[in-house]
Amino acid sequence: MTIRSIRLATAALIAIGAIANARADTLADFLRQGQFNGEFRSYYFMRDYATPNVPNADAYSLSGLFEYQTPAFLDGFSLDASYYAANALGTHSDVPARIDVTLMGAANSIDALGTAFLQYQRHGVWVRLGDQPLATPWANGSDSRALPSTYEAAYGKFTPVTGLTFHVLRILRYRSRTSDGYFRDNNYFATGWNGDANYGGVADLPAGTRGTTGTFALAGEYRRRRLDTALWYYDFTNFARMVYAQGKYGFAASGSLHPYAQAQFVREWIGSNAFEATGTHLFGQPGTATDNLTWGLAAGVKVRAFDLSAAYDRLQTRGSGAFGGGALVSPYTAGYATDPLFTTSMIRGLVELGPGSAWKLTGSVFALDERLQLIASFAEYRSAYNGNDTETYFDAIYQPRSWWKGLSLRNRFEIANGRVNPGHRHFIYDRMQIDYRF
Repeated sequence: MTIRSIRLATAALIAIGAIANARADTLADFLRQGQFNGEFRSYYFMRDYATPNVPNADAYSLSGLFEYQTPAFLDGFSLDASYYAANALGTHSDVPARIDVTLMGAANSIDALGTAFLQYQRHGVWVRLGDQPLATPWANGSDSRALPSTYEAAYGKFTPVTGLTFHVLRILRYRSRTSDGYFRDNNYFATGWNGDANYGGVADLPAGTRGTTGTFALAGEYRRRRLDTALWYYDFTNFARMVYAQGKYGFAASGSLHPYAQAQFVREWIGSNAFEATGTHLFGQPGTATDNLTWGLAAGVKVRAFDLSAAYDRLQTRGSGAFGGGALVSPYTAGYATDPLFTTSMIRGLVELGPGSAWKLTGSVFALDERLQLIASFAEYRSAYNGNDTETYFDAIYQPRSWWKGLSLRNRFEIANGRVNPGHRHFIYDRMQIDYRF
């Protein structure tokens, strides 16, 4: 959270005190009408490498996310602020290579004012200004670690008629899931750049690269009955321009069978020499351009508590001199494996592996009156530059009810086999997660 965001929030609270008598006698009474939410996370991650002389790594984190939102004032306005904290409780190894820094970084703790935004919602208009979470396809919370990523942004949505929504988004700064504050960077910047402890990205930019001016995005979404579609345009300034389309259609049920089909399309481009910094070019390659096309299909069927699906994605380079031979540039998900491609797995996908193709089979089932969910998947990737890779994934989620409502117990387990692993041998990643929301 920036200093100006703190000042904005403080000034807004003072203003609320002046107008609160329209709904309450005092500011304290007004604030008591707001909503407080909290969440505790206890995560333990373990990396097991089959390659000799490559140390296994693990990390533990106890984290808390605390959020307060005021009641509405001035006919549709509200304020929201949250505080994020994570602590390893002294469990980090004394050997840096044995720490899974993607969980919460190399430091023993993270303390961040995660969000602070002014929101307006009325008459089909929704606007947020300030430090906030995002849930767009290619700029999202990447929320699979101790803390989610957040953004300093202006975000607006307009719904003129039921089912049709337009989006406009301007991102100025980014706080990664291992950072204390907001920076003019993304997952391609090196850890430690300008004081940012951003771990887990791809860090492909050369030393000395200046910060980015952020991202601009426009979108339209249309939902009607069994059809769900969206068209997004992203301008990742100086990195890439992207058009992303996605659609899902649920066919009429046949008895207990509920079939569905999905499709997605990504076209990305930007001219050569687009990003210059201290005499270097984008990703250190003079004359580098971004030029690629990705398309994917998926189909599945729900049968009572079961869901089975198959998916295919293909990432193709277009033209010569493209970065990474045509790699898909994704500034806020690269290295995190949190992009919307159908075949992305827990550890990696085509964004991380580069041009090629992938297929994925996924099955899930609910049991114990929907308190237990079991998920399994198998994906294979054929990359032009990184060879073949397979990902075998298992996931178990248990959510008790009654007075345990809000508690979630989860274990995620994946086996990766491929040339991108150290020593070209398999790599096992196990994530044990306890989450309690209140």
